[in-house]
Amino acid sequence: MNRKAALLFVAASVIWGSSFLLIRVAVRDISPAALVFARTVLGAAFLVPIAIRTRAFRGLRRKVPAVVALTMLNMCLPIFLTAWAEQHISSSATGILIATDPLFTALLALWLFRAEAVTRGQLAGLVLGFAGVVALLGLDFSTQIVALLGAGAVLLSAGGYAASALLYRRWLPNAPALGVSTLMMLCSCVVFALPAAADLPHQMPGMTSLLALVTLGIVNTGLLSWVYFALVRQAGAAVTSLITYVVPVVALVLGVSLLDETLTIGAVVGLVLIASGTWLATSTRRPRLDRQAAEARTGVVWEYPPWEGPLRPGPDRAQPAPRDS
Repeated sequence: MNRKAALLFVAASVIWGSSFLLIRVAVRDISPAALVFARTVLGAAFLVPIAIRTRAFRGLRRKVPAVVALTMLNMCLPIFLTAWAEQHISSSATGILIATDPLFTALLALWLFRAEAVTRGQLAGLVLGFAGVVALLGLDFSTQIVALLGAGAVLLSAGGYAASALLYRRWLPNAPALGVSTLMMLCSCVVFALPAAADLPHQMPGMTSLLALVTLGIVNTGLLSWVYFALVRQAGAAVTSLITYVVPVVALVLGVSLLDETLTIGAVVGLVLIASGTWLATSTRRPRLDRQAAEARTGVVWEYPPWEGPLRPGPDRAQPAPRDS
């Protein structure tokens, strides 16, 4: 990894990891629906000029129905559910639970496509990862019904991210990823325009919440997408996938240090088990010929470990990255 790639990796990890802290701050005064609308409006305002300049919208007119469906799974529901959840659970717990996304991806791929038999490493990783979820929920939220519902909402978000990634690879394998991401933000703005208008705060939100919201929209939604694509260009999707293990640590450190959240045994145990399970479930290598045959049958690309984030779809080897803007 060269110096530029290293800087992009650190920037992407910190920006994405800080999203959970900013959401926690913003939802103190702003409803989840208004947060989704404002965040995607600001993100779209940042990305639309770049997408137009790089001609990232080319060929997407016929793909609009698929983009709309993916918007619901990848953006509308996950961002709304995460924002609602952070009204009831800590930002650090949210960051740890959302890290189950690659586990859901591996599980859904095995169930939906049945491309290959489950290896021992994959099975161990899935069991270990979801044991981490059970440990976190059992140790931290076992007696808090609302907190359990919040944790469940985050897990649904992770499942939505995973499903959208697999469907993206099947429906839009050659579509410009930057154009798809930008179009999804525009669709999300339309979906949440009325809910946000109906749920506006009765008084002016505090300056801290407003600053958190603006940062979420411009930096953590718009800029992060550009940084991610630049990182893939510089270092490849395999290196980019390592962000999966860094983001929950960043979320935990920021939540504990800046929001005075408690560092619980459940959070530590859950983080270790989920990270270990993710590594096992997504790093198991298959014989090259078998993998090529599976890709030909299913259209699912196994070349790189899956990385699913708040700005999916992520590019794979069949997805050309946009040019520098």
